[in-house]
Amino acid sequence: MRFHWLLSGFLGVFLLCSPAKAGKIVSWEFEPEDNNLVFETDEGVQPKAELLSNPTRLVIDLPGTVLGQETVKESYQGPVNGFRIGQPESDTSRIVVELAPGYTLDADQIEFDDVSPTHWKVEIPEPEVSRIAATNQDPEILELPEVDLPTQLPGLETAAVNPVEPVEPVSADTSSSSSYVKATSNGFFIDIDGNRKIKIDSERDGDRLDFALEGITLPVDLADQSVAVNQYGVATIDFEQEDDQAVMSMKLTDESPDWIATFSRIKGLLLMPKGELPNSTAGVADAPLATVQSQAPQATELNLIEEIELVDDDTQLMINGDRQLSAVVSRKSNGIYQVILDNAELAEDFKGPELQAGSPVSELKVRQENTQVVLEITTRLRYRLGQLNTNNNEIALPIEVGVDPLPESDAPLLPPGFAKAPKESTIGETPLLTTDRPRVIIDAGHGGYDSGAVGIGGLKEKDIILPIALDVEEILRKQDIDVVMTRDKDVFISLEGRTDLANNVKADLFVSIHANAISLSRPDVSGLETYYYDSGRRLAELIHWSVLNGVDIDDRSIRRARFYVLRHSAMPAVLVEVGFVTGEVDASNLKDPDHRRQMAEAIARGIVEYIKQNNL
Repeated sequence: MRFHWLLSGFLGVFLLCSPAKAGKIVSWEFEPEDNNLVFETDEGVQPKAELLSNPTRLVIDLPGTVLGQETVKESYQGPVNGFRIGQPESDTSRIVVELAPGYTLDADQIEFDDVSPTHWKVEIPEPEVSRIAATNQDPEILELPEVDLPTQLPGLETAAVNPVEPVEPVSADTSSSSSYVKATSNGFFIDIDGNRKIKIDSERDGDRLDFALEGITLPVDLADQSVAVNQYGVATIDFEQEDDQAVMSMKLTDESPDWIATFSRIKGLLLMPKGELPNSTAGVADAPLATVQSQAPQATELNLIEEIELVDDDTQLMINGDRQLSAVVSRKSNGIYQVILDNAELAEDFKGPELQAGSPVSELKVRQENTQVVLEITTRLRYRLGQLNTNNNEIALPIEVGVDPLPESDAPLLPPGFAKAPKESTIGETPLLTTDRPRVIIDAGHGGYDSGAVGIGGLKEKDIILPIALDVEEILRKQDIDVVMTRDKDVFISLEGRTDLANNVKADLFVSIHANAISLSRPDVSGLETYYYDSGRRLAELIHWSVLNGVDIDDRSIRRARFYVLRHSAMPAVLVEVGFVTGEVDASNLKDPDHRRQMAEAIARGIVEYIKQNNL
């Protein structure tokens, strides 16, 4: 049964009997692209969940369970930027899904599916850009569906419930840096909740400038703090809670300008100078918050980014603001670019581009990070970003063809005259390898007693992928590429054995070849799928694009997955599903040797192109 999470305001506390011998987490799986979380335990468990902020993160505690290993951490690109599972207490495991700065979740849209007391599924909605946060907002304690657990298991004692001790405020005479206060290139960012309707009164008395923020409640670990900043002629910023208002006091040096305070449209309090910032630091203490530019521009208000759109038949990406824009563009990896707009924020009615099928931009992510707007742009194969052009309140980023197109499927893969390299069996022994050639692992999945998927007419996966893998090997060897086969006969090789071989021979690439399957009642499902986990994204794109342009097959997209061979290979790794043995169209094609040869040539062509582009 599927349940919706409940809104905050319902204070739910879920307790579970604490066993003398704690249960264990048997498995977990989180897919950041689909925002799906699945976990299983060997004993019944009633989770507790909270949606926390600063940064936004979904925390799920599993009382009465142990992880049995060190904390597992994963990092991703995009709105969901982290996942971890650990054991903060001896009898409690914790799962945390972290969002990138500037993103939040709608708690109403989170769906929790208790398949059984030991098997849970969580569907997390697409994160959205955080807008104005309500003041004095407690963490959202989310109610989970109750499951049928015994109130007292045989031989187990009930856990004692200890009240949470209040956090004592830090003494006001303590001078320290704080995670709530950050120096920027044009002032300071204070990480507290508020909105632009809040009244802010200011008063200067000598070297002190006080701001009174009506209706603001400071975080308990910020109230009564004195934070040493030593930037822009400001020595310290003191914070104090006075009933229903917060007071913030800046201790200024002679070189400091006057300051104004305003809440961002997105989040946080901005402190900006009236006039130019001084070039030197205050020199009162020895704990600067951050390194800043020696000359900071005059700032009065953040530039509103109103719209980002693709124009001119998707050949230009246009960024529109309400005043003169500046940006820095960098390439994070092949095909992935980052654009940082400083002193900017997303407008409340911000409009992003609608990416159409066939657009040269395959993915565009926009997020707010303090006083910066950050774009992550992923171009499709053969495209790249050109030179940035600025024109007052507009920035244009040309999208250009960046690499030569792949050869047609019937074009030769190599110049005439290449001799076929001698083939060495890789089963049971490490083959003889050169040191100056690219080295590729070709992995034919399954084998031996493991037939893999069985489809229409008893078509076995292992019987169709081995011929394709052997053809790929032959083609690559003619390209003067060292090829190592995980198997070249109908034998079974474990998943660990496959990745150990790849890592031991220090391969440059790992390509696993499989065939897909679904219920025999769905013969209408056919098509190509290509998977990667971490560094294999570009390799997956090249192989996938090459197959689609050289083989008559439907496109079922490139996907990220946690397959064992992808996660445990030290080199860029992909898994190619060459079609569905349960699909009427694919099954017929996969029985055809000519079709399998075309598939092998296309896979090899993608591998060769990747090697050329990356100078392997």
